[in-house]
This record gives sequence, structure tokens and C-alpha cells, in this order.
Amino acid sequence: MMFDEPAHAACARPPDPPARPSSPTLAARGPDESAADYLGRVRHYVRGSGRREPAGTGARLVDEARCRALLHDASAEFAPWLAQAGTSVEALVRGTPAQLAAALNHMQREASCLTMSSDTVIDNVLALAHDVLARGVPGDFIEAGAWRGGVALLMRATFEAWPDACAGRRRRVWVADSFAGLPRPDPASDLADAVMHHLMASIDSLRVDRRGVEHAFAAAGLLDEQVRFLEGWFADTLPGAPTGPLALARLDGDWHESTMTALEALYPRLSPGGHLIVDDYGLPTGCARAVDTFRRTHGIEAPLRRVDHQAVYWSKPI
Repeated sequence: MMFDEPAHAACARPPDPPARPSSPTLAARGPDESAADYLGRVRHYVRGSGRREPAGTGARLVDEARCRALLHDASAEFAPWLAQAGTSVEALVRGTPAQLAAALNHMQREASCLTMSSDTVIDNVLALAHDVLARGVPGDFIEAGAWRGGVALLMRATFEAWPDACAGRRRRVWVADSFAGLPRPDPASDLADAVMHHLMASIDSLRVDRRGVEHAFAAAGLLDEQVRFLEGWFADTLPGAPTGPLALARLDGDWHESTMTALEALYPRLSPGGHLIVDDYGLPTGCARAVDTFRRTHGIEAPLRRVDHQAVYWSKPI
């Protein structure tokens, strides 16, 4: 998201789905199919790379002039807080109007896939999932901020890819999302997040409903009792979520408050040897501040490893 576009093809928007497909779009893993081949098919499905983009769907959402207007409007909207902080919208966004236009248009194009994650990020999620399964780290998987469900779906697919590693453990994947778009940050406490929320408000495709995510899982043949949904704002769902221990947690909450809420609720449940991924650490939002504050407050010295320009992860010491 934002100013560096992943190097993969844009996706085509599928038609609006029924509540459940009559039969899975993606065939189950074959008895002689390798884990790599099966996950390759699931990945192909999630990334939508088998579809062709219909005419007209590649149109740019905004141009550079429109982004100048958006930045000007944000400067007026948040003038009191900007003055108090001694900064500007441009400084908070850390990008030019041309870069903002490219980022917003990229998000619009990618919004027809089941995930906006780059190939590098997907590789990392699959590698960490395989690691905790192979080592028998106890616990479920969770994605907090699942959007259209693509990464959570890949997490669930790893249970099919490596069933021997799951023997004796009935792991679940928890899909946590508001299914109502991104929350509106308070500019008094999270000015950068409030500005970014204002600039992103024109992208309707960031809002998805649970029905569409359930359909995506069902079409892959992966909607079953091992998939659980946590619908609502993180502050309302995560603290009391009945997850039990976690082996792998991925946070994609964008903002400072969302990230901090997820960290406080989920990190204590992460099993020693488990991994925690933060997708938005490199964005010009408050996510990195939340992560740094949480790690400092709790004396976490485990190395923070960078996945790409945006995502990071660390492993809970054993």
C-alpha cells in the first residue's frame, strides 16, 4: 500500500458472488500433488492472475491534479492540528502528489484481488506458517485486518499443504475484520492516520463485507469449522476472542490505535517460538510508532526483521 507498488500484475474484478458457490472453484489438493504445487494453485487463485482484466477496469482513479486538490483539502480539514504539531500534510504523507496518485490508483486496481500483498509478503507468510507447523509450535493462526481474506485463506491452505505437521492438532484460522472499512482516527492523537484516512476515503473498494470473504473461502474449498470469523472493531472483538494460544499472528490494521489494540490483545497469546507479522510498519501512518512503543514497553528485544519496504515480523523467544 501507498508509495511503492509491488511488482506483480494487476487483478481483474470478478463478478459479485452468490452467498456460497454450488461447488468449489479450486480443486482440493490431489493425493499425489506436492505442497508447493497446491499452494501455487491457491496463490494463483488469491492473486487472480488467471483472469484477464476487462476493458475499462484499468482506468486511473485519480490524477496528479486531483491529488493536489486532495492534499489541499486535507490541509484545510486538519489545519488546527497541523498548526499545533508544526507540520504539514505533505510532510505527514511523505510523498508527492504524483506518488499519491500512483498509490491510490494501485490500491484501486489491486482491490479486485483477494489480497494486495506482494509476492515477497506472501512468500514470508507461507514460510513462517510452514516453520511453526514443522516445529509443532502450539496454537491457531490469526489475521487481524483481513480485508478480502486472501492471506487468511493462504494460512488455512497451509493446513492442507502440510497435513502431517498438523496431525493431532486441530488448528484454526481466525479472520478478524470490521467488514465495514477502516475506522476514523482521532486527529488529536493520531494526526498522520487521520490525514491518510481522509485521503483514502475516495476508495470505496477498501470496504468489504463478510459474505464476500466467506464466498472466497468456500470457492477454494476451505470454508469449514477450522475457519472462524471475528467481525467488528478490534477493541470490541480481540480482547475477548476465544482463540487460545496462537502460533502465527498477522496484523494489518494500518493505524496506530488499531495496531496497538491488536498487539495488546494478541501478543500475550503468541506461543514461544511463534511469529508476529506487522504488515503496515513501513507506511506513513502510526503503525510503526505503535509497534516500537509496544516493544519498548514490554522489553521485547527479539530482532525486528524486515520483509519488504512495508512489512516486518519478529519471533517470540522460546
